[in-house]
Amino acid sequence: MIKIKADAVVVGAGGAGLRAALSLKETNKNLNIKVISKGKLLKDSVTGTSYSDRMAFHATLDTTEPYTPDSWKYHAEDIFVIGGMVSDKNLAEILAKNSKDAFEYLKNLGVPFSQENGKVRQFRTDGSKYARACYTGPDTAVQIARALAREVKNQKIEVIENVMIQDILLDRENRVKGAYGINVVTNELFIVETPAIILATGGAGQVYSENLFPIMCTGDGHAAALRAGAELVNMEFIQIGIASKKTKIACSGSFMRALPKIINDQGEDVVYKHYKKIYDSKYLIHILFSKGWSWPLSFEEESHIIDIAVQKEIMEGRKVFLDYTSNPQFMNKNTVPEDIIKWYKTSLGIDLLEDKVFCNPLLRLKVMNKEVYELLVDKGIDLEAEGKIEVAPQVQHFQGGIKINERAETSVEGLYACGEAGGGQHGANRPGGNSLLDTQVFGKIAGQNAAKYSSTRKVSEITENEIDNIENNYTHLIFKNGKNTIKSNIRELMTQYAGVIRVPKYLENTYNTISNISQEQILESSVNLKDYFETLNIRLLSLVLLKCMNERKESRGPHLLFKNVDTLELYPRDDENWSYHYIVVRLKGDEIDLEKKTVKI
Repeated sequence: MIKIKADAVVVGAGGAGLRAALSLKETNKNLNIKVISKGKLLKDSVTGTSYSDRMAFHATLDTTEPYTPDSWKYHAEDIFVIGGMVSDKNLAEILAKNSKDAFEYLKNLGVPFSQENGKVRQFRTDGSKYARACYTGPDTAVQIARALAREVKNQKIEVIENVMIQDILLDRENRVKGAYGINVVTNELFIVETPAIILATGGAGQVYSENLFPIMCTGDGHAAALRAGAELVNMEFIQIGIASKKTKIACSGSFMRALPKIINDQGEDVVYKHYKKIYDSKYLIHILFSKGWSWPLSFEEESHIIDIAVQKEIMEGRKVFLDYTSNPQFMNKNTVPEDIIKWYKTSLGIDLLEDKVFCNPLLRLKVMNKEVYELLVDKGIDLEAEGKIEVAPQVQHFQGGIKINERAETSVEGLYACGEAGGGQHGANRPGGNSLLDTQVFGKIAGQNAAKYSSTRKVSEITENEIDNIENNYTHLIFKNGKNTIKSNIRELMTQYAGVIRVPKYLENTYNTISNISQEQILESSVNLKDYFETLNIRLLSLVLLKCMNERKESRGPHLLFKNVDTLELYPRDDENWSYHYIVVRLKGDEIDLEKKTVKI
């Protein structure tokens, strides 16, 4: 058994966790701070491993449209209104108002944001009225993580690797007094005594089999917070987008603006196959092109029909590819909309209708974004040789999370959350680039307030009896070192029935199937103690997600609820009953309790 003490503990070593740790140090340099990481620093966090066509950090700067002193208000409005009016507006305002300072902090740490003639380059992303997205290239998140990690090292903040925190320990007044977990390499019990814990564990991506998350992201922070008495919010809103299965790179931006053909393993154009009788060719080209800036699945974006078509093919047992060797079946020189031809001329300086350009999506991609083409080569996909990328709709970001207030406090005293682990700051949709911004803004705020709180509290001792009880619960467990089929089955079910296509009866059936899995069955199936803990967490969160999805009888953002999947009939967006409201989740005993609440304006 390993037992340590700290004035404040950060659980998670991604962008939010590292920023929180630095903020703790900045607020009170005398604090004993520990960062606990389930994996290796920079190798197992979302921020440290994420790539996309051009990854964005959203910020309203002095040079950002519409060039007014209160430009941040337009940013906040986008977060709240385009987000679907189901988040707390005060948190959206905090994100927007603090974005310039967050950007300057990272810039001063050495993050090489792209500039031209001394001015920061910014572009417009999905969910934004104005161009606010700063970037370094496909690796913006990675660059941010590296800069933060360097500063953590410079500040001599201790990072404890390979430790999974499973549960929060509370005193008699239900205040944080510590946590326990295990070293995932040695299986040793790990106990930390601390009055303040910041959860920065990222999203629960591994609840799904198709996801863009590191393998460590099994929702441990969400599950521990819920069991400790904290609330979750907006859990039905999960950003999903078409991405490379092999490289886990989001196929946004130039991937789609290059106008590739989307085919199944039988060579069929899947967009044409599913929509030729509904939409004309010009409209389908418009939709495919627009997918470049509306990459995440969203009811409010017309391009969600592409996600549906791809998912239907996969559900029916076929593989799907972005094919850069030929144009879509519905594309010819007479059907290309004028605005797309103009965009190619204005943005790239090329004539889309010129024969050598028109017949070659790969050429268009390389002209548009040579960096991402080279990134694919580095990751093992040579489009010159292979011509196509296998793709699937993959979970990319949890819009909801552990409910926080303006101080990043949860409903449990001494427990804070930030980054993707936190909830309430994002709505159904999330303007691209705001997730990285979120890690820095609420990471800083969580650190500041946890430092102030910890300075007024003494570390409560975890008694020998408490330690004995924890040990007795787990030391007797026997694992057969087999293959955890329960975990993989839950994850496959969630991808199949709780991803792009959601139908009430399937949500209910899946909920019943997973809820009938007992703790004993999970133990029987688990490989080791880490695997056992992860499966318990995945089971709990899958039930939370399914229940929230079935509760919200409408379509909004990435929550597409179908009346009939065969006819693709969707529940409409219901602003009368669901705007300005979110679903709050609590655990009452073993029961998942939901409450519809009004957001804070």
